[in-house]
Formats: sequence, structure tokens, C-alpha cells
Amino acid sequence: MADEQSAPPVVVAMKGHPGSGKSTVARAIAAALRCPLLDKDDVRDSTLPLEDLAAAGMLNELSYAVLWRVAERQVQLGLSVVIDSPLSRRAHLDALTRLPGALVVIVECHPGDKEEWRRRLEKRGAAVANGGGGGDGWHKPKTWAELERLVEGYQGRTDYEIGDVPRIVVDTTVPAVDVDVIAAKVVGFISSVGLVPVVELTPFYY
Repeated sequence: MADEQSAPPVVVAMKGHPGSGKSTVARAIAAALRCPLLDKDDVRDSTLPLEDLAAAGMLNELSYAVLWRVAERQVQLGLSVVIDSPLSRRAHLDALTRLPGALVVIVECHPGDKEEWRRRLEKRGAAVANGGGGGDGWHKPKTWAELERLVEGYQGRTDYEIGDVPRIVVDTTVPAVDVDVIAAKVVGFISSVGLVPVVELTPFYY
């Protein structure tokens, strides 16, 4: 108990493009760690009434600002937290690493099977287009072509240098791999962070 109380809060930062399995893995990790899950899309979905009043980019950055503030409050309370967002820009990671007293760990979702990734994204997109989800996800790409345009718009900026921030890369499209197995691997990785210097940690795939 004393060791748990002295351990710093961990900010588990998800990273990856839409449809890469981030949300599914994030929920499993939060359940395994029994800690709050903060989803950037929950905030972004709530900005729909403002869509005609502000630029999409402004609402997107507002969503991040709210996310960082809520995360900061959890860390101040000594709670670890899982943050589900694309983490598409280095500035977003910098905002997390500036949270005082928190250890940031990146969980990057990298779908190895492109066709399975495409199938999942377009299945979700079709559900949203047909009114599924109660309006949630209206701002996400609904087709593979929309995702490709989004990725092209990043112009490679999503592949930024993360420095000495610990990172684990997981393939969410591996056949017959249960999400709870992925979550267990991530939790094991997080546990190892406190046992070795972060500069010696390297990403690994499975």
C-alpha cells in the first residue's frame, strides 16, 4: 500500500489515426488500471451545437484544452488517467509532459493489417452516417478516402520525435488477439517503467 501511494500518477496517452483501435484499447486499459478514461471525442462530440459559430480547427483545439485541464485535475488528485486522443502533434504530447508530477507513457496503436483497418473504419462510418451512436463521431472520417485526406493533411507531422517518453506500439489487427490481452501487455509495460530508466526503454511490437 505504501508503495502504491508513493508511486506517481501515470498518464497513459493513446496515439494513432482514426479507426486504429485506440478507443477499444483505451477502455480496456482504463478498466485494467481502474482509473479514469478521458476521451477527446467525448468533448468534441459535445461541440456540435457550435459547429456553425466557429471554425472546426478552433473547436478541435478547444476540445484538447478541455482534455488537458481535466487530466491535470486528475493528476493533482494523485490519480492515474488514460487519455484517448490521436496525439497527432508534438504540441499535444508536450502539453501532457508538462503536467507536474505525472509519468507519461504512450500507447501507439498501429494497425498492421490495412484492409482490416479500412473495414473497421468504414463500418463505423456507415453506422454514424445512418444515425447510429446518437450523433457521436460526426466529426470523424467516415470513409477510407476521408481518412487518407486527413493523413495527407498532417504532412508527416504525426511521426514526430518523442524523446525519452516511454512508448509501447501495439498492432490492433492481429487475428485472434483479445483486447484484454493487449491491455495486459500495456499494463505490464507500464509496471516496467518504474523499474528501469526511461532512456533504456524502446518500443516493441507483438
